[in-house]
Amino acid sequence: MTPAVSLIQNETLSHGTVECTDMVATRRFLTEFLGLDIHRPVKEAQYMHKGGPWTVVCVRVDGGEAKDQTQDNLFKLAVATAAEVDSAHEAALRLKDQYGIRRVEDVTQTGGLRAFRLQDLNMTWWEITNVSQAHYDALFERGDFKV
Repeated sequence: MTPAVSLIQNETLSHGTVECTDMVATRRFLTEFLGLDIHRPVKEAQYMHKGGPWTVVCVRVDGGEAKDQTQDNLFKLAVATAAEVDSAHEAALRLKDQYGIRRVEDVTQTGGLRAFRLQDLNMTWWEITNVSQAHYDALFERGDFKV
C-alpha cells in the first residue's frame, strides 16, 4: 500500500540503466531496428528515449560483456496493431545476424494482446507488443491485487 505522504518527495522517475559493450553497434540496433531516439552526451553512455519524461541510459561496460538478463527483466515497446507485432517478429528473424540479436521468441497471443520477445546484442530483453496506454490506465484504475 502506498503511504499518503512518501518519504521522498520526487518529481519524476528520471531514468534507468542497461549495460552495453559496443556503443556503435548498440546505437545502430536501437535506432535502426527498435526506432528509439538516441543521444550520446558523454563517451561512456548514450540515452534512449521514445516520448514521455523517462529515458534509459545505456552505459558502456569496459573489458567485458554485459550481464545476462532473464526475460522477466525486459523493456516493452508498444506498436499500434497485432499486424505490426507480426511484421516486427519477421524482421527480427530476418535481420537477427545483421543486428546481433541473440534470441527471438515465438509470438504469443493473450486476449487481444499479441507479443514476442527478443534478446539483443547486450543480452537485454525487449518485448514488442500491441498493448495500448488504455490497457495500463485500466490496470491502475482497478487498483492493487487483493490477496
